[in-house]
Amino acid sequence: MPRRKKGFNLNLILVCLVLVVGTWIAADYYFNVARQPKKEPAVEVADTQPAAKETPASAQKEPVAPEISAFETKTYRDDRFGFEFQYPEAVKDTVLCPKFEKTDDGFNLNIFSLTTSIKQGELGDYIGSAMQGMNIDKRENITVAGIAATRIDYQTTGMGWYGSSTFIENGGRVYEFGLLANESSEKCGGADNYEDMVYQAAISTLKFNN
Repeated sequence: MPRRKKGFNLNLILVCLVLVVGTWIAADYYFNVARQPKKEPAVEVADTQPAAKETPASAQKEPVAPEISAFETKTYRDDRFGFEFQYPEAVKDTVLCPKFEKTDDGFNLNIFSLTTSIKQGELGDYIGSAMQGMNIDKRENITVAGIAATRIDYQTTGMGWYGSSTFIENGGRVYEFGLLANESSEKCGGADNYEDMVYQAAISTLKFNN
C-alpha cells in the first residue's frame, strides 16, 4: 500500500486558509465599502439674479432750477394827476424795452400813451371828439378802479391802423389810455407785445389817490 504524502495535507491547509482570508476580505469590502451611502459631490449654486448696477454720480439727474420770469412787477406813479398802476418790467434784454416818458398831459411808452384833460361837458362828448374820423369796431362799458369807463376798439381811416382806447372820468379830469396796436416794437423781455401787456395791466390795476 503506498504511503500518503505529507505535502498533500499542507496544500489543503493552504487552500483553505486562502479561501478563508478571501472570504473575510470580500465580506469586509461588502459591509464597509459597498454598502456605505455615497456622498453627493457638493454643488455650488450660482446666483442668477443680476447684480444691481450702481448709477454713476455723473449720470444722476441734477435738480432743475425753477424758471425765472422774464418780467417783474413795478409801480408807475404820477403825483401830478393822482394815480398809479402796476405794470410788468423786463429783467433782461432791457436795451430793447421802451421807457416811460412823462409829458405835460400824461406819458408815452412807445405805442402806449396817456392823455389827460380837464373835463368840459359830458364824457360821451369827449369820446366822440377823440374818435372822430375813426371806424369803431367795438364799444364796451367797463369798470376801471371802481369807476364807470368806456373802452373803444377802432381802426383808423386811410392807413387802416388798429387801436384801443379806454376813457375814464375822475376828479374833474378825463383820462384816455390809448394803444395804437398796428405799430410794433422790438421784443422786450422776449415779448413782441410788451406795450399791450402794459396797457392791459394799467387798466386792471389803476388806482386813483385823490
